[in-house]
Amino acid sequence: MFRKKDDRYFRLGLTLLTVIILSALFYVVITNIGVIYAKIKDFVGILSSVIFGAVFAYLMNPLMKLVERLVERIWRNSNITERGMKRLKRTIGVVVSVLVFLAIIYALFAMVVPELIESLSETFSSENLQNFYERSTAWLNNIAKGTPIEDWVLEHDPIRVIFDWVTQELDLINTLSTALTEVYGVLKVVFNMLIGIVIAVYLLLSKERFQAQSKKLVVAMFRQQRADRIFEIARLTNRSFGGFIVGKLIDSLIIGVISYIGMIILRLPYALVSSVFVGLTNIIPFFGPLIGIVIGGVLILLQDPLACLYFVIFELALQQVDGNIIGPRILGERLGISDFWILVSITLFGGLFGFPGMILGVPVFTVIYALISQAINNSLRRKELPAATDAYYSILTVADLEHYKREFEESTVFNSGDTFETEYDPDDDFEFDDSSDG
Repeated sequence: MFRKKDDRYFRLGLTLLTVIILSALFYVVITNIGVIYAKIKDFVGILSSVIFGAVFAYLMNPLMKLVERLVERIWRNSNITERGMKRLKRTIGVVVSVLVFLAIIYALFAMVVPELIESLSETFSSENLQNFYERSTAWLNNIAKGTPIEDWVLEHDPIRVIFDWVTQELDLINTLSTALTEVYGVLKVVFNMLIGIVIAVYLLLSKERFQAQSKKLVVAMFRQQRADRIFEIARLTNRSFGGFIVGKLIDSLIIGVISYIGMIILRLPYALVSSVFVGLTNIIPFFGPLIGIVIGGVLILLQDPLACLYFVIFELALQQVDGNIIGPRILGERLGISDFWILVSITLFGGLFGFPGMILGVPVFTVIYALISQAINNSLRRKELPAATDAYYSILTVADLEHYKREFEESTVFNSGDTFETEYDPDDDFEFDDSSDG
């Protein structure tokens, strides 16, 4: 009895000590969050080449697999051994995917950067700003003519006030000049990207080995049930990221091309630069299209206000087509979360990690949402209660779910909630496949 009492006090003391230590660590982290964030940022900067390489390899992997299938189909009846075929298709796949990737980057910079610099120089030149000021003043005076605010507009000249604030307080021209002359930062990023491409080649050439080593490490560190769960989460993450990122890139490319063709037909200025911004920002869900429209609209506004209006109307109409026709056909229902959660994920991860967080926040949140959904539904299954959300709309107490138990006993497949009703069913334990890329 005495020993049991001592053991109880020992466990209580150990728990209390653990709570105190964790509280102290939490306090230290909170009070030094800025320093910790800076250290993490520096560490990520050191590994930027590796991160670039991993991202490039992930983006090039679908194209490489497509090329490998084509090579295998072409040389199917040849006398090449299985090992030789594997090496041949992998080599050709990597070479083609890297060349295509480099060609896309080169074409993007070669076409956009010169025109962007020329557009900015022309748009924010003193002569163009003066012309825009005169047109804007005439437009505002014409609107205010014959109204009670006519005298106030003529006396205070609000357009001049705005221009003085922009040019003096914000010092916009000098800011843009400084941004365009930060050669060191640009060269550093380009260097990291080049190293990243080399790393991506190594990752693609030996991706099966790296995958096997990762699985080996997981199996060595965790018990079987936990290891299988990690493999399941990895495959779920791969499907979420692969479907979303590749689908979004294709969708954004289509939108950029359509935007360029439409602007050429409408004879709008800065068609190439504006379309590139529209396509690139379209990768970001929800806010992205609006950001692209604002950037392109500002460039066109200083050149021709009426053309800016046409541009905004055209792009808004294009985004409606994308959101209702093009996007769903390419992405399907890959996200599986509502617009509310998309907004939450972009706001949260964008605030924490900036532009990359806005892009990757949605697939990350999708995985988290799916895992939470699975955990909730598994808990409900153990209680022999329905997992379908529809069953909970009208209940006042848990006892109101009794009439669902018969359906539970008779059914072999259950909903998993609001959005993961088929793909993320708790009964589907994701068969383990050694050939999986995830």
